[in-house]
Amino acid sequence: MSGITGWVDRHRDLTHESAAVAAMTARLVRGTHGDRQWSAPHALLGHRADAPEPLGAPPAAVQEHGRTLAAITFDGVLDNATQLRSALDPPGPLVTDAQLILHGYLRWGCAVAERLEGLFAFAIWDARSSELMLGRDRFGIKPLSYLPLPHGALFASEAAALGAHPLIDNELDAEGLCSVLAQVRRPGHSALRRVREVRPGHLVRLGPDGVREHRYWALEAHPHTEDLASTIATTRALLEEVVAREAAACSPAAVLLSGGLDSSTLTALVAQRAGPAPRTFTVSFGDSAATVPDRPFAQAVVDHLGCEHHEILVDPATLTHPPTLEAVLAAKDFPSPFGDKNLTPYLFYRQVAAETPVVLSGEAADAVFGGLISDQERASTEHRTFPWIERARAFGLDNGIGNDLFDQDLLRGIDFTGFCAERYQEARQEVPHLPGAPADDRRAREIDYLHMTRLYEQAVNHSERLAAAAGLQVRFPFSDHRLFRYLYNVPWRMKSFDGRDKSLLRTIAADLLPASVLDRPKVPFPITYHAGYKQSLAERLREVLTDHDAPVRPLLDLPKAWQVVDDPGRLDRGGWLGRADTEMVLQLDGWLRARRIRPAL
Repeated sequence: MSGITGWVDRHRDLTHESAAVAAMTARLVRGTHGDRQWSAPHALLGHRADAPEPLGAPPAAVQEHGRTLAAITFDGVLDNATQLRSALDPPGPLVTDAQLILHGYLRWGCAVAERLEGLFAFAIWDARSSELMLGRDRFGIKPLSYLPLPHGALFASEAAALGAHPLIDNELDAEGLCSVLAQVRRPGHSALRRVREVRPGHLVRLGPDGVREHRYWALEAHPHTEDLASTIATTRALLEEVVAREAAACSPAAVLLSGGLDSSTLTALVAQRAGPAPRTFTVSFGDSAATVPDRPFAQAVVDHLGCEHHEILVDPATLTHPPTLEAVLAAKDFPSPFGDKNLTPYLFYRQVAAETPVVLSGEAADAVFGGLISDQERASTEHRTFPWIERARAFGLDNGIGNDLFDQDLLRGIDFTGFCAERYQEARQEVPHLPGAPADDRRAREIDYLHMTRLYEQAVNHSERLAAAAGLQVRFPFSDHRLFRYLYNVPWRMKSFDGRDKSLLRTIAADLLPASVLDRPKVPFPITYHAGYKQSLAERLREVLTDHDAPVRPLLDLPKAWQVVDDPGRLDRGGWLGRADTEMVLQLDGWLRARRIRPAL
């Protein structure tokens, strides 16, 4: 959860421009320790650490005969550092992951990315070729944005940090607004005009010959030849291997435990290892937090496994504190309609961070084990957009979740429907299929791929950013690329062989967990039903509507928004969905204000 920044310009002397990169680094919300900078005439690399740094920490450089060969700034952690060190066989000690990547680059070039395992984002300045190389892990869990310049680039872990540089104009155009409202972006693009993102599993090289993208990893379609019993055994072996590796990152291991199937199975796999019992952390605001409270299920797991348990109470009143609202908005690169589904995890993570620096999460299991697809969706032949937007439309939300208070003429003017259709077709065209596969298998693989590569960002990535802002490193064992690659090719009939979702995971967990947890109904992350929170939403919306300078106000259907203020009962429409409309308006307004973003529609 470190943060990185930098500025490269092959034609400009940056010797006296360190203040600009210092300003970018200071804007980062990631990292809690002192800022560092490495400089050369045409490259400035910045870094903010998440802990006191050892000798050789990033930014780091390699020199030969007094001449710099290359330098690196790095965010993340490598799971295979020992193997890399052995492969490199350096003459001296390589203390940090950043040094390993840099020396690997000098030996293998861009092929170093294929050898890296873990969560990472890095920038390497190659002084020999005057080239900047940006890299990101296979699932893009670590963020990295950049702005191409005529003779170089700016880059940062967070788009907000880029905004601190004078060369950034901070404009939101029609496509950017569509991407915010749809919660889906054109691959490699940010919500801000001209700002780009390094795509997951990609390298971006910016040099004298322009900008080049290189994809070093992707999901691939392969025939699945194992029978059901072998598939279960292989899946369990993969899970046990990755959990053992991730659990070794903290001792005793710590797990975020909701009492659901995913986090409970993760906890059980950690507990079966030799060593102290895992510490577990469950969020609660009391039993009114959700229709199916987490507490009894989490407690059943704790009692069954003998965990050292911590129940973290989040006071619903703190969800409306301005510092909390500001911190959560700053933690993410774009607004969302998820409201207290962002606020609660941030407050939860902040308290967990006081107990442990590293924790494991069961997120991503839904995507990899097929827990986000129903039989009806798999069998449907009428699919025009992303499954989660189709689900919203089933509730009468024609423009998806959180967008009901925006002016319909505006949405037509920016072609919001066309944008969603284009992104959907773009994503479908990426899906790797097997020749001659049955239609329902093709559809199931397509939905899996859409969730793994598009919806993933609303879950795992958002959790990583909120945790980093709270000073906590979260690791996601279910995001292991070997597990993803294997299960992507397991036929849907095996993933739901007993008629239930995530049959493979339930079978693996059958001898590890209490029956009550195995059979627990699926519930989303708990939301608060506190009356004061809903009242705060209506009051904050009133403030926006009465402020004629509010940047979001010209984008709204004002009569419909006023109906919410006059009748807060509309916030309860469709359960949480009615609140999402107001949450989206407030988040977008706060984002435009805090980042000083100018709508250019």
